[in-house]
Amino acid sequence: MTDGSKLGADTGSSLVADRISDTVNETLPAKRPSLPEQSHRGVSKRPKLTAQDVQVARETAELFKSNIFKLEIDELVHELKLKDTHCKLIERVLHRLYDIIQEIPTSGEMSLDQAIDHFIQSPTRIVIPFPDPKPTSVNYKFNYEPPEDTSLVGSFGLKTGIQQPKGMVIDVALTMPKKLFQQKDYMNYRALYKRAFYLAYVAENLIPLAKKHHLPIKLSYEYADGDVLCPTIRIDSYLPESPEEDDLIFEKTSFSIRLYVGFPFGLFDAKKLLPDRNCIRVKSEETELPPTPLYNASILTSSSYTCYLKYLYTAKKTSEAFRDACVLGKLWLRQRGFSSNITEGGFGHFEFATLMAALLDGGGEHGNRILLHGFSSFQLFKATIRYLATQDLCHEGYLSFCSVIGEHKSVYKPKRGFGVPTIFDKNTKINILWKMTPSSYGMLRKHAQAALDLLNDVVTDRFSQIFIQNANSKIMKFDAVIRIPLSLVNQETDGFGPLEKISFLTFERYVSSKIFKLLSIALKDRVTQIDVKVSETESTYFSIIHRRPSAGVKFVDIGLYLDAAESEKRVTKGPLHSQKVEGERFASFWGPKAQVRRYKDGNVQYSCLWPAFGTESPTITIAKYILDLHLQPGISKNMVVNSTKFNVLLASPLTASLGSSHPLIIPSHFQELHSSYDSLCKLIYNMESLPLTVKSILPASSSLRGTSLLLPVPFAITNPDFFNDSVMQFETSTRWPDELLTLERTKTAFLLKINAALQNVSGYTSYLTKDNSIPYLKDVVTTLNVLTPEGHGFRFSVLTERDELLYLRSIENADAKQKPAVTDSYIKFMQKYIGSVKHHRAINGLVTRFPFFGPTVRLFKQWIESQLLSTHFSEQLLELIAAKVFIDPAPYPVPSSTATGFLRILNFISHWNWREEPLILDLSADDADSITGTYIDKISGKLTVQEHQMMSENFRKLRKDDPSGNHVQFFVASREDPSGKLWSSNRVGLPMASRVTVLSKIVVSLLSRSEGISEGQLRLAFTPALKDYDFVIEVKDPEDMRARSGVLPGDTFKNLVPSLTEFPSDVSKFEDPVQNYFSELAARYSNVVVLSTHRYTCLSDEKEGRANVITGIFNPAVVHGKKKFRANIGFNVRPTEDEHVECNEEAILQQMVRLGGDLVVSFKRYH
Repeated sequence: MTDGSKLGADTGSSLVADRISDTVNETLPAKRPSLPEQSHRGVSKRPKLTAQDVQVARETAELFKSNIFKLEIDELVHELKLKDTHCKLIERVLHRLYDIIQEIPTSGEMSLDQAIDHFIQSPTRIVIPFPDPKPTSVNYKFNYEPPEDTSLVGSFGLKTGIQQPKGMVIDVALTMPKKLFQQKDYMNYRALYKRAFYLAYVAENLIPLAKKHHLPIKLSYEYADGDVLCPTIRIDSYLPESPEEDDLIFEKTSFSIRLYVGFPFGLFDAKKLLPDRNCIRVKSEETELPPTPLYNASILTSSSYTCYLKYLYTAKKTSEAFRDACVLGKLWLRQRGFSSNITEGGFGHFEFATLMAALLDGGGEHGNRILLHGFSSFQLFKATIRYLATQDLCHEGYLSFCSVIGEHKSVYKPKRGFGVPTIFDKNTKINILWKMTPSSYGMLRKHAQAALDLLNDVVTDRFSQIFIQNANSKIMKFDAVIRIPLSLVNQETDGFGPLEKISFLTFERYVSSKIFKLLSIALKDRVTQIDVKVSETESTYFSIIHRRPSAGVKFVDIGLYLDAAESEKRVTKGPLHSQKVEGERFASFWGPKAQVRRYKDGNVQYSCLWPAFGTESPTITIAKYILDLHLQPGISKNMVVNSTKFNVLLASPLTASLGSSHPLIIPSHFQELHSSYDSLCKLIYNMESLPLTVKSILPASSSLRGTSLLLPVPFAITNPDFFNDSVMQFETSTRWPDELLTLERTKTAFLLKINAALQNVSGYTSYLTKDNSIPYLKDVVTTLNVLTPEGHGFRFSVLTERDELLYLRSIENADAKQKPAVTDSYIKFMQKYIGSVKHHRAINGLVTRFPFFGPTVRLFKQWIESQLLSTHFSEQLLELIAAKVFIDPAPYPVPSSTATGFLRILNFISHWNWREEPLILDLSADDADSITGTYIDKISGKLTVQEHQMMSENFRKLRKDDPSGNHVQFFVASREDPSGKLWSSNRVGLPMASRVTVLSKIVVSLLSRSEGISEGQLRLAFTPALKDYDFVIEVKDPEDMRARSGVLPGDTFKNLVPSLTEFPSDVSKFEDPVQNYFSELAARYSNVVVLSTHRYTCLSDEKEGRANVITGIFNPAVVHGKKKFRANIGFNVRPTEDEHVECNEEAILQQMVRLGGDLVVSFKRYH
């Protein structure tokens, strides 16, 4: 059904023009309705609630999920309403247009040649928009007679139109007189050719008549909803150079008018135009011609404009909330890229409204009603979404209804699907979903299922994710996007003959269908959904002096939703070798890749083995191979795959990943590290020389949970993450000291015992070091460092059941001056011990649940590192932010590729208003295993409403004391940290928090600007903007730092890089001098300058624009303005003329450079 006959005949987005930007992937927060404030005079008096008020609130919650949700829906619908002034103006325009159409004279009968000559000689140069194939010789006449009916159809006529950024389209249908047709005109394009002449004749006469009647307009052709068989006239207003007083100009309204030319209802026998009938006769060797469902549906649709207008008008009258539910449905569809246009899924406002009207009259298997007329708009919308999500109208059944009101109930008929999406109207014989494909219908159901989950969420408000956020960005919603130039597919060699032409109508639809079928068979369980569309650069409308749109550059865009558990498997298994018929079919489809293999379970099966090396997913490799084999040889060379480009951004390890079936997801380096860790833990557990036995050893390292930026390469001692932290607990004892210093010395004694025991174990080296991370206990806390025979390093700290109690007691006993320092020590203690262990367990659970979480976090850390932000953000905070797009991915599904996960993280940060919005995460899993016998409680169960409210209240209290976020910027709360500030307090800083937001916006805008992501764009996204800083100090790259950190040098052959096989005799000599220099500068000048540098010196690459630098931004509160001189002012100053002092920036910078000595290569000051 075209937009001309539907309830929502609007083009463009479904959001209010002044609220939603038209940029790609723009997301705005839902505007909350303002509540009236009570006046306060003396003691405020709250009005008493009556029983009626309570009853209204209860009924509202039942009808709209919650009272707040109802307010949001009411305000949204109100804001989308058309302006009254625009409506009054356009009504005058429509009346004048109607008068003009009535003045168009009859043409008289013309032959084909006469009709063509008529327009050739016309001064307007209009061309008849004949559909392909263009007529050559016909034995019937063309004629124009005044339309027997002129109807205002669509949403404007039903008063259901809404504002849109691209402007609203008003649909007017002209019905051709019956006497212009013959009984068999539905065959072989005859009616369509007559309609094309009729349309061109109307356009020819509209031009002079509109000028005569002071209606300045410009005309163009436009295909109705992408249907190449149904051209329409698009009428737009313009401002003349010399406007006259009587001119009706509606340019500022952003409205346009679309003239449809339809056929009288019942003109042709609808039974002869059923989807399984053939109505186009072509010469063929086949004895039976294929059906022409698209052609038949287009003919019938052109006959039923007014029929569906009446049907939907009746539904609107019988259900008070029908109109608002239609608005919600259209809004939801447009935010996901759906409309009635064939190229946009073929399911828009009209289809949604018709489905809802049918469900008001039945829809169940026995004709029972799915929707009730008394439902609220929210209930109507939710029930319709549930129907789309749960009922398969393609393969498992179809919906049958009758558009004649009251004649028959609509019924869902299961187990009788036609293989195409079907909502069949028994009155008009039209399949309402005729413009949809199995691909687009699968996408619609996937979105409906996701929306249904959001609608059922009782913990958080999901209004924004359902209606406001744009979920139609290709690079955001798909796990992999493949783009193929359509021009590379040869029509002749690809089998697009006469029979395919009448079945698919266009080559674009034929290629899309073929690719979808090929990939559905080839990828099978590796993908959950495939979306195939043809995008083009040309406009949707074209000039009236052309028969059809000019041939623009077209691409086939293939979007894949991957199954994370299956997509990386190296083997495609087929039938057993004993199944001969299936085996021959398998071998025929897979070609030379098909082989017979024997597996460990004894089965002999047909299989295909895919390479495991490189950065390309096996799913992409399979797609390339199968399209080369069955679509066009060599076409994969011109494919553009976005996801593959991101995988090469991660640093390549010095040693290859061996023995891993999923090298992109779980490199073998992590497995080898775990093996070494388990051996060491077993050794410590079995030590008998300790006064207390070791009860538990709890890991707290990013490498041990698979999220470290660099892979744990053996003997890579200069890797900043080389030593993996763990927290050790002994059995419970009442003899632990009651004083912190004494307790730490006792812990040191235990570590010395373990160190002595390890000295006697062959291959292990251990030593003790001081841990100064807790300010109050500097040079007191001791850790045990262990080097294993496998080449890995581990660092152990000791935690007792008395530690936290003693820290809390210290805070309680401290005076006012000491309390901040003691409190800071307690926070550091929580981070290093209890918090880090809880965090590790939660994140490790996410790595297990979501296969692509680990590599996504690593890529996100790589980007943070490239932007010189690693020194400001803890690894734990970055991992928690990254977890958001996996555990709460709405409005998208869970990402199943590294590229998609990374882009969604940046997209979230770019839109996160962290000053006003907390980030509350549910890190738990339903199937979390019970962990008993440890000091730290296990994680189990989902967040409750009470827990969520408690964390939100913590955020409100925090922002009440710190509204600008000067002390705590990112509030990230979970059950492990309800306070929300454990990993972000006193570290990130307001400038760097704002900077990461701005950088995320820039990168998302850069990568969303074009359809494909180029390597140049990615390189730019991972290059720091050094000129944003006040000064930059470039330092030398330490010799062999890259190789000693386990990273493969980029400009060297792998066989020329010496492998790491043993530890150096003195590990301390291999410290990173750049990091030591940076630490010295930070200790001296952190009160004056915000310093930044790369934490991973080994990743610097001057050729790629990532030189080793230390950057700084002066604190404006310190360097700007004059201050009174005082002792211990804390920074270098110089006197001023009025006996004050000011910060001596030049002297400070000279001191910084002098401290670096020979390590400094150059110095630049930008501001």
